[in-house]
Amino acid sequence: MIIEPDQRLPISERDLLSYIFDEAKTYDPNEPIYVDTKDPTRTVSFNQARTIIRRLITGLRAAGVQVKDCVAIHAFNNIHYSLFVLAIIGTGGVFTGTNPSYRPWELEHHLKTSKAKFIITESAWSDSVMTSAQHAGIGHDHIWVYNPNGDDIFPTGLQSWTTLLDDVESDWLRPIAPKKTTAARFFSSGTTGLPKAVEITHHNLLAQHCLVFEAHSRPYRMTFLIALPTFHAAIAPLVHIGALRSGYIMYIMRRFELPRYFDLINQYNITDLIVVPPMLHALITSTHPSRETALRKLKNVVCGAAPLSRGIQVKATRHLAPGVPLTQGWGMTESCCASMMFPYPECDETGSVGRLVPNMEAKLLDENGRQVSTSNTPGELYIRGPTITPGYFDNHVANNLTLDADGWLRTGDVAMYDANTRKWYIVDRKKDLIKVRGFQVSPSEIEAVLLTHPQVGDVAVVGVDSGNGDDDGLEKPRAYVVLTPGTGGVSDMILEQYVAENLARYKQLTGGVRFVKAIPRNASGKILRRGLLDGDGIERDEEGIIVRTGAKL
Repeated sequence: MIIEPDQRLPISERDLLSYIFDEAKTYDPNEPIYVDTKDPTRTVSFNQARTIIRRLITGLRAAGVQVKDCVAIHAFNNIHYSLFVLAIIGTGGVFTGTNPSYRPWELEHHLKTSKAKFIITESAWSDSVMTSAQHAGIGHDHIWVYNPNGDDIFPTGLQSWTTLLDDVESDWLRPIAPKKTTAARFFSSGTTGLPKAVEITHHNLLAQHCLVFEAHSRPYRMTFLIALPTFHAAIAPLVHIGALRSGYIMYIMRRFELPRYFDLINQYNITDLIVVPPMLHALITSTHPSRETALRKLKNVVCGAAPLSRGIQVKATRHLAPGVPLTQGWGMTESCCASMMFPYPECDETGSVGRLVPNMEAKLLDENGRQVSTSNTPGELYIRGPTITPGYFDNHVANNLTLDADGWLRTGDVAMYDANTRKWYIVDRKKDLIKVRGFQVSPSEIEAVLLTHPQVGDVAVVGVDSGNGDDDGLEKPRAYVVLTPGTGGVSDMILEQYVAENLARYKQLTGGVRFVKAIPRNASGKILRRGLLDGDGIERDEEGIIVRTGAKL
């Protein structure tokens, strides 16, 4: 049974930059759109962005960037990041964003896999970048340094990004086939294996903005506090396209940091947040005195990129003003971000990830590959629509495993569909399910229970070998726990008993509890469970880990 969306909308056939810049704006083109929260005197307006991008296009072309060349940006969030992205695309090139937390070998893997030929980076990372670039065959003359402090200090032997700011402006390349023209290569592990470069076209990005944001207007001017990494597909369409296309104001944080996050919400009267579960948990458990004032200013909160338990969702909603939605969304890098969500101002506390966005289709397949035809029956989720990637770059094996000839994308997520409400529920990652005595156990379910314990600050559950000595494929659930700072100690036996009191016997922590300093996560907040099986839970994954310590992501 193929599930249709509630509505279908027309989508522009233009290239991305023409879609953003060619139409007259309903907002003041000279007002700040990107604001540096560390130094709010540093801003970029629509008119400034257009001029800088056109100058950068001239400079990039003069520096040797040709059509289809891939250019990597290796930097934390900054007010010029989107301008670099759009200038690269406008040159006819392909943008790829790397995680600045990468170690040199991880960056090398990214550069080689994406076949990047040029790099824009920060001075703080210049040594590691030069090492990785050398191994990836990128010369130092193809590296430019951006200084987020706004000064002119940069390492010797490398060029400042300002050398790309040519005095002459050039128009962007307007590809005649936007649906087939790659604009970006985002990275994802897909349903399995090492990180892969996901091809995202002009039309994918344009459709994402059209179907997610323009499909549902707001009765207020949206202002966002951006702390998620803008190199990631989870936030990139909003920051790089939505801001300039629709006039959403972006207050840019270099990284997520408490308690400053609360102060900025209050200072700038932020209306909208896009968060991942670890951020949301940090927000509602913080004891900062301005927490309640800040959270009650918000008009809308969307959480995505990783499972959010219904209990945490309900608890967090209580901190918002009455009637303010705190909803979940669902998507993948391969679907260019959101494919399911709740339209504003609908509220939900059922744990659903929403309904299909316009123009997207979905189906569920059971373990035998047959379509699920009954409501509220789990199956592996497949999706199809205008935001779906045409494929992984230079990876035919992964494409054959993930995409079929009819355009369906295999997600690797187990989902359920409620035909009465048309809501979708993500049960778990198919590959993460733990098999206990013939039962399938969801790690997220156990994690949700443990997170309600006051002394548990963060947690991840994985399946470990049953220890029977037989290759029976059976596992025991094990919890890796980060304790909440300042709450004292708690024993593994107490936490095991806590789970036993709240969940069925086969879901108990028969694999034990391990206390760790941090839970390994990728840039979007997903738990990297493979990194937990090597002892202390901080093994770095090739996808790029952000180790969360305290309130930093």
